Amino acid sequence: MSYDLLASFYDAFIDHEIYQEYINLIDKYTSKGTLLDIGCGTGTLSLELSQKGFQVMATDLSEEMLQIVNFRANEEHIPIKIAVYDMLDPFSSTYDTVIASMDVINHLADLEDVLFGFTNIYEGLNENGVFIFDVLSAEYIDALDGYVEDDQEFQFHWESHKGNKEHSIVHTITLNLQGENQEVRIYEETHDISLYESISLRVGFKILEKKVFPERTIFVLQKTE
Repeated sequence: MSYDLLASFYDAFIDHEIYQEYINLIDKYTSKGTLLDIGCGTGTLSLELSQKGFQVMATDLSEEMLQIVNFRANEEHIPIKIAVYDMLDPFSSTYDTVIASMDVINHLADLEDVLFGFTNIYEGLNENGVFIFDVLSAEYIDALDGYVEDDQEFQFHWESHKGNKEHSIVHTITLNLQGENQEVRIYEETHDISLYESISLRVGFKILEKKVFPERTIFVLQKTE
């Protein structure tokens, strides 16, 4: 899993202002209860939400990421559960709230996977449960084509180039680890916001709110019976 190599550097790549928007929306639309964090990364949101009183299950595809979450939770004496989970798999439990932050949905291969994943989430939510996720804008992903960055602090070289599909991007990150270069390739794609809206409604969700930012839109959905 590519993110295993990136785990130690992950927090340098994320937007903490977007994390705060998640906290604000969770405070606005949910009450304390069970919460599933899909694609939790190094656990920043999961740990904060656990401290706020949620019963958090932090999940990711990367075991290395989850090891960092577990280490941080033990260091800070924060109760949390962790598990490897792919949102294309059915839930083993139900939750009051599900979140998928910081481009998690953009890593899905196509709209069919989006539909499949959203269906799993809908079925895994308790009555009136809330699902919060974000997706990158097409304009933002298109503008990343040709992006290059060299970071001296973390010793990586980052290039982004257009993928084979419309509004897709392939990030190639070369990390210098213990004197050796290792390459990581990460694929993302996005779609018109109206398509995410129509899939959400098709699955059965009610759209409570959309927050639009220059690079992404955050959706707040609720399960309706």
